[in-house]
Amino acid sequence: MKFTLESTIEILERTPAVLRDLLDGLSDGWIRSNEGGDTWSPYDVVGHLIIGERTDWMVRTRVIL
Repeated sequence: MKFTLESTIEILERTPAVLRDLLDGLSDGWIRSNEGGDTWSPYDVVGHLIIGERTDWMVRTRVIL
């Protein structure tokens, strides 16, 4: 598949709904647990996405473009 901004937006705009469907209603055991060592919990992953969205998305966009 060739990269285009339109195809990227098509998948990225679905991310919030997918995360909500996967994680909504799960117990803390599922949300906050990781596989140990250098792994991330779903809570950590979503937090990372939020921080990136708030702080450095324009910087990354410039690098990509």
